[in-house]
Amino acid sequence: MIFDPVSELGLRLVLNLVCVGLLVRVYLAHRSSREFAFTHVMLNLVTFSLTYLMNRVPMDIGFGLGLFAIFGILRYRTQALRIGDLTYLFVAIGLAVINGIDHETISLGEVLLLDLVAIATPAVLEWNASRDGGRTLTLLYDRIDLLNEQRALQEDLQLRLGVVCTEVRVGPIDLLRDTVELTVVVHDRKEAA
Repeated sequence: MIFDPVSELGLRLVLNLVCVGLLVRVYLAHRSSREFAFTHVMLNLVTFSLTYLMNRVPMDIGFGLGLFAIFGILRYRTQALRIGDLTYLFVAIGLAVINGIDHETISLGEVLLLDLVAIATPAVLEWNASRDGGRTLTLLYDRIDLLNEQRALQEDLQLRLGVVCTEVRVGPIDLLRDTVELTVVVHDRKEAA
């Protein structure tokens, strides 16, 4: 089936937005960093646009990939991202590149299959991990006096969060603000009962 360039762009853009939307749903269902949802969508959209437009202009692919690398280095090297968040970010960029490449040797069926695999794989892996281990939350905690009292720390977190805490990992401590970053594995009370 032959499309005019605007219809082809529209179809690929809608496909890309549906895919990144599904990826963000999977991400939000299993991660606590809601702020990254915006980042995933916008980074995906800009990457898709650049990839699609670079297909129309004769350009070395290395140059194009270098542009993406520069963007990544400028912004994301300064903020420490958890490996799971970084992986989702990479998948969002990958989906944009998959959907943005418009070449006669790549069929829409191949693109759809790659999209499906790129979305289904993290969904299945996250579902499997959460089935046994609960959800992981990263939070800023204001009671550093409880860090040496594991039982009191878990009880305070359970009371404040309304969930059962099965594991607490201590991250960076800010003594100026009397806060600590905690990574907490939680189960909903009804699941833990």
